[in-house]
Amino acid sequence: MTTSTAGKLRQPRAADVAVLILLGTLWGSTFLAIKLAVFDTGPVLLVFLRVVAAFIALAAYMMVKGATLPTERRDWYILFLMSILNSVVPLVLINWANLHITSGVAALIMGIGPLFTLFVTHITTSDDRFSMNKLAGMVIGLGGLAVIVGSEAMAGFTASLLGDAAMFGAISCYVIATSFVRKIRTTRKEGIATINMAMAAVMLLPVVLIIDTPPLASLSLTVWLSILYLGVIVTGAGYLLRYHLVLSVGQNYMAMASYVMPVVGVLLGALFLGEPLSPKIIIALVLVLAGFAVARSGSRSSE
Repeated sequence: MTTSTAGKLRQPRAADVAVLILLGTLWGSTFLAIKLAVFDTGPVLLVFLRVVAAFIALAAYMMVKGATLPTERRDWYILFLMSILNSVVPLVLINWANLHITSGVAALIMGIGPLFTLFVTHITTSDDRFSMNKLAGMVIGLGGLAVIVGSEAMAGFTASLLGDAAMFGAISCYVIATSFVRKIRTTRKEGIATINMAMAAVMLLPVVLIIDTPPLASLSLTVWLSILYLGVIVTGAGYLLRYHLVLSVGQNYMAMASYVMPVVGVLLGALFLGEPLSPKIIIALVLVLAGFAVARSGSRSSE
């Protein structure tokens, strides 16, 4: 007996709003936790430890829920591709970027994600097409990104600009990977998330063994707590919340969590890391949120 994840989407409810805000808050806190760990672990080891922690937590949850493994070869192929685009590549890019840019800027750039989701859902679905409002919202939101990277681009390829580009690449990977979730037919969200983490850990293990990484015993308590938070809470619980929204109310609605993320990320970076709230950061944040508001106004009017 198989359990299909694909089904008819429903209209968002009040509980979905709460899940959306919680998911955006978790995502926004990611960058502070990364900053507390990545300088001691390096980007690759941090991803490996994060996905291992997530796998252990998700595997236990999967057994409690009685979720089963996929029974179709097609689903395994999709999950393999998803693990690359959803767990390995974007997490390494985000960790590397956080060595070169502030956590607030990283969160702000990730906040552009929903605008790219509008484009992806336009070409991959039949019920969420472009409108003038969505196009205008995308342009405004991209203006926010231009405020962040514009001066750096004028100065040439600096480490900071490459960090911005890495975050942009991570966004693209996440949006593409998430578009595959509803195509998996024979396992539930618990199975999708758990298998993603298992495959990511297997792919990263040879890399971790080859590259020079610090001994685990040398990592401080703060670093280990950050790793556990990133793995169990942000990745484990976060992926379950993310897939729940995608499978019940759709990828476009889930992507709105990215507009909570930059607000949380910028504020946490300022409060705990002393990162500056420069006029450029504030203007970019306003543009990103305005782009979202314009884009969603078109969606609401068509519902």
